[in-house]
Amino acid sequence: MNRLVVRPQAPWRSRLIVTLAAVAIVVGGWSLYEYGRFQAGFDSAQAVRSRAELIDRQAQLEAQLTALREEKALLERASQIDRQAQSDVNESIRSLQDEVLELKEELAFYRGIVSPQDDSRGLRLQSFRIERAGSGRSYRYKVVLTQVLQNDTVARGSVLLTVSGTADGRERQLALVDLTADGVKELNYRFKYFQNLEGDMVLPKGFKPLRATVKVIPSARNSDPIEETFDWPA
Repeated sequence: MNRLVVRPQAPWRSRLIVTLAAVAIVVGGWSLYEYGRFQAGFDSAQAVRSRAELIDRQAQLEAQLTALREEKALLERASQIDRQAQSDVNESIRSLQDEVLELKEELAFYRGIVSPQDDSRGLRLQSFRIERAGSGRSYRYKVVLTQVLQNDTVARGSVLLTVSGTADGRERQLALVDLTADGVKELNYRFKYFQNLEGDMVLPKGFKPLRATVKVIPSARNSDPIEETFDWPA
């Protein structure tokens, strides 16, 4: 008589078989997925390499951009320095030109005293200058009178200063007494070789100056007055 023998199966063997089957399914599925992407034109390895290349290229471009920005900053700084240096040079040139002009004026002044170009030996109105004194309507004037060194006489007399212009659409002429706070009517002079007459004036509100007239009146009866008109400085 045949006997039926039942032998229990080892549980670890069943679990191993199930695990291997699951791994086979996953690997097979992933292989099919990669194969499908490869057939469709997608290569994951190539994508990784391309991404790495793009990262390297980006780093290179960013480095170049940083270098260009630094170079631009240096060029802008150098340009600013060049502009400042040029401005300083121009300012020095203007200062030297002004100094040369002053020296020329002084030289002409002393030349007029020592050896005038004409044969005049009498009184001379060497120069007249008027310039703005700060802001507003204040001005400062300067009259320079001379006579040559060969003349040993003392020059005496007075100077009248008038300013011509317009106010309210009409022409007006103002004397020095109308323009000074202390009411100076005339400037008196007394010198042997030269004398500077200077002071301050304030123009009335609404008055537009056009010209200034200087009249030198010697005290000596045999000397003629000297009168000159100057345009008002811009």
